[in-house]
Parts: sequence; C-alpha cells; structure tokens
Amino acid sequence: METWLLLIAMSLATYRLTRLVVADTFPPVLWLRDRLVGGWRPPTMQEQHHELYPQGEVEEGCVKSIPGLGTFGLVDGELQIYRRRWNRSPFWLAELISCPWCASGWVALATTAGTWAVTGLPLPVLVWLAVWAVGALITAQEWA
Repeated sequence: METWLLLIAMSLATYRLTRLVVADTFPPVLWLRDRLVGGWRPPTMQEQHHELYPQGEVEEGCVKSIPGLGTFGLVDGELQIYRRRWNRSPFWLAELISCPWCASGWVALATTAGTWAVTGLPLPVLVWLAVWAVGALITAQEWA
C-alpha cells in the first residue's frame, strides 16, 4: 500500500476510534465511560424513550432523581443526565477519556504501533504525530 494512503487510513481509523472512546453512545462503551468519567451528559435516545423520562418536569436549578435511570437537571437550558464515576477511577483517567485531543494521541499511538508492527513504517514517530494531528482535528469538528 502506498504510504500516503496508509497515512489517510490510519488518520481516519484514529478519528473513528477516538470518537468511539470519547463521545459515541454505543451501550457497552457508554456504560464504561459513565463509570470511568462520570459527570453531566445528554441523555441517549434509549433513555429519552424510557417510560420514566422526565419531560418538562425539571426546573432550572433543580435536579430530579429517577431510580434506575439517573439524576436529571437543566444544564445551560438543556436537559442532562448525571452519572457518578467509580470511586477507584483516577482523575487523570477521566480526563484522558473525556478529552478528544488527549484520547486521540493515545489512539494514534496504538494505531501507529500496530501498523508499524504488521507492515513497517518509515519514521514512525513522525507518522504518529501526523496521524494524531489529523485524527484530533477531525474529531474536534462539530459535524464529526
């Protein structure tokens, strides 16, 4: 495979995997991220279609706790759900998983290392930095 095409493929793989780690609502990944990161996040479509979902019941400055579903509140005028992270989850790990720029660096490193081990790469450190830059820039876009 041509080196330029490999760089594009690695950059897109880095973007996609970073998006999965940081923002996607794929249930097993969301469950793990809720426990490792915690905090306020928008409710998923599955949570919005739950029979106990509070529609219009939460006022500004108040929270509503629904057993089995979570704690809801208005954050900047938007209904959000709060998830408490595990006590044993270190702060640095929560930052790493919730920051698209940080997570893309580690995902790019793993992508580069895997590609280097399987096919070999010229200048792997420069490839890692380039893949990290492109993957992070795509992940940071509103439309991505």
